[in-house]
Amino acid sequence: MKVQNPSTIAVFHQASHSNTKSVNMSGTNSSGTKLAIINFDDGYKSQFTNAKPILDKYGFKASFFIVCNFVGKTAEEMNSSSIVNFAGRGVEQLTWMDIITLYKQGHQIGAHTMDHRNMTNMPNSELNYEIGRSKQCIVDHGIPITTFAYPFENGKDNATIVKKVSQYYSYARSGNYPLMFLRCDHFRKNTHQSDCRPYLPNGQISYANRYSIVGWSHDYDRIAFLYNDQQMLNRFIQVVSGEDKYNRPGQPVDAIPIVVYHRIDNSRAPYSTTVSLFTAEMKYLHDNGFKVVNMADLVYDNATNSFYLKNS
Repeated sequence: MKVQNPSTIAVFHQASHSNTKSVNMSGTNSSGTKLAIINFDDGYKSQFTNAKPILDKYGFKASFFIVCNFVGKTAEEMNSSSIVNFAGRGVEQLTWMDIITLYKQGHQIGAHTMDHRNMTNMPNSELNYEIGRSKQCIVDHGIPITTFAYPFENGKDNATIVKKVSQYYSYARSGNYPLMFLRCDHFRKNTHQSDCRPYLPNGQISYANRYSIVGWSHDYDRIAFLYNDQQMLNRFIQVVSGEDKYNRPGQPVDAIPIVVYHRIDNSRAPYSTTVSLFTAEMKYLHDNGFKVVNMADLVYDNATNSFYLKNS
């Protein structure tokens, strides 16, 4: 994923009460509904060795988006000159055994292309490879797959790419906003959007839809604002608590935070969350009564052109 202009990220802060000094640490949720979805991008080994034990401790299941041609590569192999424009060069990747274990234990596996390349302006044959082949790659290992995530978020507003994604996947995830609104109707930058139709009346692709589900990158704000772990924990709490404004007892779920992580280690690399911070964030969700659901729990209703959650 890419880092956005700090002025753009400031809009996201305003949308979810960005003053990191005024966090309600009690976890009080007036709506009675607390939900979160956890995603991991890029297939780093640390997601299995460091994040999974913490998820296991609390019984949380996540979605892991895999770059197929990186699977099983050692840190040395990830330094290959063939791997370009990727923040994880030189970092060990998940193996197929790790991925199959995650799937068998109830986590969801999604595709993140074959090579983590910017798909903008790719010819059709390369799009077929990056989008279609990445699905078949995972299916070939006995794992059914319905979801896709755009590298660098590029392609979510490209009609050719969206059409290609829709041929292979039920859903796709992009970003970057603190909450995903299941009726796609509260995004500050797209107030004219009232449902999740992929195309607006003017023919342009809508900001959020089944092929552009909005996640919040845990790394964006930290990189842009140079947050330390305590500040980032405060920001995390603000983001996941933002749904309180929209979810009401006895009503269908309206908003849900989809938190996207990359590396979980103590490298302090740009796209890395420390183990202690990830532990604190998962503990916060557990201790404050959040139900962690899966991307697979999102269902699209063609009659209303909106999402809902299974069993909600």
